[in-house]
Amino acid sequence: MRRLELLINEARLSTNTTDIASVSPALLQGYMNRIHSYVEDLMFLVNDENDLFISDWYFTLVSGQDEYPLPINIYAKSSIDNLAISFLNGLSNTYLPLKKTSRKQQGFTFGYFVREDKIVLTPRPTSPLSMKMAYVRKLPTPSVRIGKITSFTSTQIVLSGYVPNISALDDFICIVDANGSVLNKTVDANNNVVYVPIALSDDTAGTLTVDASIGAVNGAYVVSGKYASSHMQLPLECEKYLITALERMIQYRQSSPDIKVSMLFTEDEMNTIKEVFADNSYDDAKPPVTEWQEWLP
Repeated sequence: MRRLELLINEARLSTNTTDIASVSPALLQGYMNRIHSYVEDLMFLVNDENDLFISDWYFTLVSGQDEYPLPINIYAKSSIDNLAISFLNGLSNTYLPLKKTSRKQQGFTFGYFVREDKIVLTPRPTSPLSMKMAYVRKLPTPSVRIGKITSFTSTQIVLSGYVPNISALDDFICIVDANGSVLNKTVDANNNVVYVPIALSDDTAGTLTVDASIGAVNGAYVVSGKYASSHMQLPLECEKYLITALERMIQYRQSSPDIKVSMLFTEDEMNTIKEVFADNSYDDAKPPVTEWQEWLP
């Protein structure tokens, strides 16, 4: 899908309204964020196991440690599809699913539960076993490019084509390439791709003061948000509906300052969007949940 500025510009040019000049780029980005979030949620509700949303996360248990952080790009705290453990300590691809329990069962039942932004294993692990978690990931928040990197240090990033006052939009930034791929990431000991948040403390005259500049390279772009991109990762079929919804948002704002996003789509449009994700081969490939005894020799 094309980058956000191009979609916004197309919506602006297609909107027949004398009030278009009063709609700021920041406001349009906010509108598109709401529309994007609505379509993402709509597709997730239609098929939460689509390949666009499902990701795997591996980690190794530490003896005496029962809490492990969730990935930064998880869709919601309740979005763990399954959590499995390998008693062969990584020597086999066979993982056995753990039962989801509750806080009241901690220490009494073998399984896991989620508390705040962490997975809690029960009982407390005593061996460095391998874990595999399948989870529903969220898509990066769409953002316009707020500048192109010309130089940087560990705590400062200098931009050209700078959009001022971006600290008013978000307390974090992301660094992306020309295609919108997030660059502020690393790979951990388990080969997971880890997105590293970059906190923004000040933006003055095109110089950003940050807590780190991981992923920064000259010629890359900066966008606003903790996990954001200049390009949306929704299917290309959704692009025309996003533009149409933004056009309607611009038009309706003159008569209704708090228009509901669901009102921006016709019933036929919503059905078409749902059909994009109605079927997926992953549904048939996923094995049924069974009791552990059936997995064991």
